[in-house]
Amino acid sequence: MSRRHIGMLLAALFTGACGAPAAAHHSITANFDPYKKVEIRGVVVEFLLRSPHSSLVVDGIGSIDGVKQSDAPERWEIESRAANFLRTEGYREDSMRPGDRVVVIGQPHRQGLKRANSAQFQREDGSSYASAPPVNTTFHPELRARAGLAGAAEFVPVDAKGIARVAGRWQPPFQQEGTESVLPLNDAGRAARRAYTQAGSPANTCEPVSIPEVFHSPSYFVDIRLTATQAVVRNQAYDIVRTIPLDGRSAPADPKSQFGVVTGRIEGEALVVETVGQAAGIMDTLGVPGLYQSNQIRTVERFIPDGDKMQIVVTHYDPVYLVQPLTETFNYIRLPGGKIEKWDCKPEEATFERFKEKK
Repeated sequence: MSRRHIGMLLAALFTGACGAPAAAHHSITANFDPYKKVEIRGVVVEFLLRSPHSSLVVDGIGSIDGVKQSDAPERWEIESRAANFLRTEGYREDSMRPGDRVVVIGQPHRQGLKRANSAQFQREDGSSYASAPPVNTTFHPELRARAGLAGAAEFVPVDAKGIARVAGRWQPPFQQEGTESVLPLNDAGRAARRAYTQAGSPANTCEPVSIPEVFHSPSYFVDIRLTATQAVVRNQAYDIVRTIPLDGRSAPADPKSQFGVVTGRIEGEALVVETVGQAAGIMDTLGVPGLYQSNQIRTVERFIPDGDKMQIVVTHYDPVYLVQPLTETFNYIRLPGGKIEKWDCKPEEATFERFKEKK
């Protein structure tokens, strides 16, 4: 995904001392090469505005780093951003219609497949199909300044103190490069990770992902509301809403108990959330694909505000897959607003399986 796009990806930093090294990259960069450029010129076959990824199918001629890939049109499948983000740039279901001429600029597939990742769609005259700036990723004054946009008022009053600084709407900032780290996996954890394939990702069937995967999801908002007795944490990704009691009680995080049983407390200016009773399954398909969790996992999240920035520090304790706790740190910036669009994921559109050549 292009570094030019604002607020695209957040690479989590992993700590630990045992296990096999792994790159903390989003799965997009695992499939598409951010250091190469593909340009596809052709005709729109289909445009689908979906979450977690929109898609565009084009019959056209592609060039990678200026080298033409064919002399005749070929079918290309382009993976793009989620519907709620493209909508903020003015895209609608009929923005690119079958037969429209389009120029796609993005990143090519690492294995040479006729696939690309892009959110840059132009007409033949060079004008953009987007009709508005990407406001969902440029609310923060620092981001707006870099994008050449006017500043915006703070979402939370500047005189908010203490735990009140946690409340508000937050978003990960610019893409950061992943770093090599050592995961504290035991033999069972390493074996499970080796056996993982993307076909097993819950995203393929639009199922809500785990905590902390929602914090890996690029650019999506985290919305936090506080009262004297509870905190409500809403992740824009998969529209996950968790209600955390702050009065010493434990309670299911959500009506279906999919995200376990939670207990919350205030430590200084930080919100601390402890979760037990989570279902066994895949912990992560984005930051470090193939991490698994057991039903014995205990997770502690710390939401630590610092002015208009916040760190979310997530620590996992899992005796089945980990030899020691695994900690991830996510950096967020405060937004003054921003609409949370409908999470419009349809299983039949969640992957590109339907475009693969039939054997």
